[in-house]
Amino acid sequence: PNKSFVLKLVALAAAACCVSIVSIVSVTAAPASDLSRDFHSPPDAVKPSGYWWWLNGNVDKEAITRDMEQFRAKGMGAVLLVSSGQWGGRMPAKGPAFLSGEWRELYQHALREADRVGIKVDVNIAPGWNMGGPWVTPDKACRWFLQSETTVTGPQKFSGKLPLPDPKGGYDSPPMLGVKSYINLPIEKVDYRDNAVVAFRTPKGLPKGDRPARRADLPAKSNRLDANCFIPSKKVMSQTLGTWKSLPDDHPINPKDVIDLTSKIKPDGSLHWDVPAGDWTVVRTGHRMTGAMLSVPMPDQGGLENDYLDRAGVELMFEKVGKILIADAGPLVGKSLRAFVSDSFECGYPNWTDNMLKHFKHYRGYDPTPYLPVFRGWIVGSAEISDRFLHDYRKTVADCFADEHYGRFTELCHENGLLTRCESAGPSWSGTMCMDGLKNLGRVDFPQGEFWRKYFVQDNQNMVGKQTSSAAHIYGKRTVSAEAFTSMNHHWTASPEILKPLLDRAYCEGMNNCVFHTVTCQRPVDGKPGYEYGAGTHFNPNVTWWSQTAGPWVSYINRCQAMLQSGLFVADVLYYNGDSAPNLIDPSRTGAGLGKGYDFDFCNAEVLLTRLSVKDGRLVLPDGMSYRVLVLPDSKRMPVEVIEKIEALVAAGATVIGPRPESDPGLKNHPACDATVRKIAGKLWGNAGGKMGVIDGKTPREVLLADGLGPDIEVAGQPDAYIDFIHRATPEADYYFLANRNERAEQATVTFRQTGRHPELWNPVDGSQRDLSQFAIVDGRTSVPLEFEAHGSMFIVFRKPVTRKSEGQNFAALATTLEVKGPWSVRFDKEWFYPIDGLTGKEAQGVFEFKTL
Repeated sequence: PNKSFVLKLVALAAAACCVSIVSIVSVTAAPASDLSRDFHSPPDAVKPSGYWWWLNGNVDKEAITRDMEQFRAKGMGAVLLVSSGQWGGRMPAKGPAFLSGEWRELYQHALREADRVGIKVDVNIAPGWNMGGPWVTPDKACRWFLQSETTVTGPQKFSGKLPLPDPKGGYDSPPMLGVKSYINLPIEKVDYRDNAVVAFRTPKGLPKGDRPARRADLPAKSNRLDANCFIPSKKVMSQTLGTWKSLPDDHPINPKDVIDLTSKIKPDGSLHWDVPAGDWTVVRTGHRMTGAMLSVPMPDQGGLENDYLDRAGVELMFEKVGKILIADAGPLVGKSLRAFVSDSFECGYPNWTDNMLKHFKHYRGYDPTPYLPVFRGWIVGSAEISDRFLHDYRKTVADCFADEHYGRFTELCHENGLLTRCESAGPSWSGTMCMDGLKNLGRVDFPQGEFWRKYFVQDNQNMVGKQTSSAAHIYGKRTVSAEAFTSMNHHWTASPEILKPLLDRAYCEGMNNCVFHTVTCQRPVDGKPGYEYGAGTHFNPNVTWWSQTAGPWVSYINRCQAMLQSGLFVADVLYYNGDSAPNLIDPSRTGAGLGKGYDFDFCNAEVLLTRLSVKDGRLVLPDGMSYRVLVLPDSKRMPVEVIEKIEALVAAGATVIGPRPESDPGLKNHPACDATVRKIAGKLWGNAGGKMGVIDGKTPREVLLADGLGPDIEVAGQPDAYIDFIHRATPEADYYFLANRNERAEQATVTFRQTGRHPELWNPVDGSQRDLSQFAIVDGRTSVPLEFEAHGSMFIVFRKPVTRKSEGQNFAALATTLEVKGPWSVRFDKEWFYPIDGLTGKEAQGVFEFKTL
């Protein structure tokens, strides 16, 4: 660490000692609680983990043992084992192949050593970072749908081969990873397979050989438009939310007149059909592999990514990899071997699977076959009906992604005594993969996002921070994990001074389980700094500050996470994020219409329908989370089942805010579904503002203030002071993590929505706890003067009743105790010192002299 950070640590330690001496308020201490106990001695379950890269299999038993002992000594609780090739930097020597006998012996040694020292191991189930490998056959790989069409005139007995689709199929904007080099392969190399063939009378009025003009947003609505991983979630969703209106040149096709010819197509693509009189258009629908390959595979172990939309893909992975890892772990399954991992989804944007039509019928309740021409730009039924079909199609892709992949993955792991850890909702390298982010995260035991040192930040917030924490809260998960401090081109340049503000921001967003990226396994024989993965802030025994600062740094994390994994998150507002797909969460720190001082979660339709109820006027979830109001999206469309649930919640006493819907977005039971929506909306919004109505035209902040519920915290300080926060509660205590987001010291009076209890300051840097002397309780709120270091943080805890009035000061002034004068020198350990060309004498040996300024 740099000199300034060392001095800050010294000052903090001195300040803590000084304040503990001059404190003049004595409050009777309550018996040691679990919260206080865990703050002082964090349990293993709350401790951080890290991506333990085995690069090219270039590890040995000595390195494994060294790492396990060092990680445990510094306070870590787990590792996330990833076997992969190298990405960037020098290539380490090629070690044993993944799942070879030698590799399996190292894997077993790692589990035994982890068990010996008390470390948990979560294992990525592939020789790269996604889910694939050489055993994935093309039929079990990621797929895109393709279509071709031809025209025939009857009456005639048609017998011939239908034209094969264009293998590019409109996929003209591939993501930067995965499929870029495969999009231009000829059709015979992409494993094309048929799904359906339909025919319809060519609409009259079209010039021969012509067709209706495609709508500009068809690629996005049919999940064939991609973007890079930095695209904002609002833009991703907005590309699909616009509604189609009828145009004069639509030439709609009656879905009842679409003929299913699938049974007449032969394996070679030939069709034999007695064509009725008239002009007919025949549409052939099939699918190809996208060509997405396993990312950063181990040498000679690359292969296709598996199918993410059908369980056969993940079942193949479990058969080829999972069963071997489980068998080798033996009695350590569920002990040191805790979980299987699927890292961030970065495999392009698959949109199809061989069983897609079957899945569509299951999820949407009707046969999609007559509507398949819509993918080609034809209007079936009407523009509105075609748009509804595309909505249902995107929803089906998202449902398959959640259930067939992540849901089935978790089922298989649970059947074998393991848990799951998955970055199942991005940020994906494919910025527009059609997913319900909350549902994907809710399907796994350890939902995980990620945050970087520089990228994937919007409006000073991490792109997927609020999405990941909301998913954990609404699905009843204790931990909110995050791949932490990922970085490009900033190798060995960070210390806790740089990393702490990034972590504190993530904590305020709800993250409470840090997963260092990276803690790469290094063989001691390879020297220092060793080989490293190409993207990461490196944290292992080869970094220069490991022996001095790694332990206190992890101790800070452990104390924070002991608090942030206890109790329940406290929020006032639950935002329903709608029923569309893709369905992603905006990273804003303040909710729409809510403003500063309040906190909130997002929910999806699944949680609203299956987990949300009302108790004593609050919206509650089975795991204890509760909210004061439910806010609806700014949309005129709402599924029938959702508005029926809204009606039930309002009848039970819930406060609901939002605009009046006019129709269902889907095609099931259309047009009766729209009539049902309008009927219920007429009752709920017709009584707006009443006890049985939905509030429209007011912001959530206005509603809460009118109900006497002021902000959870308010900060009075410099105009641009930014004290971020998160509030959690146990049955015996409410506590706030406060983080100064500015790189300067701050003095501010923070007012909390708390009364009758004495404020305490728990310092996660040094583990100290003390009562605060100066505070004021007015109108049911407690105001506390606080002082923050630059990027400083603290917990303010309310758990003990007030027994005497406020007096004294909360922070003592620091006094100079020692002035360093004269020359001084720094001597670098020869093991770490790299001679610099041109240096002579002492400098060449790593000894530098300085003079105090």
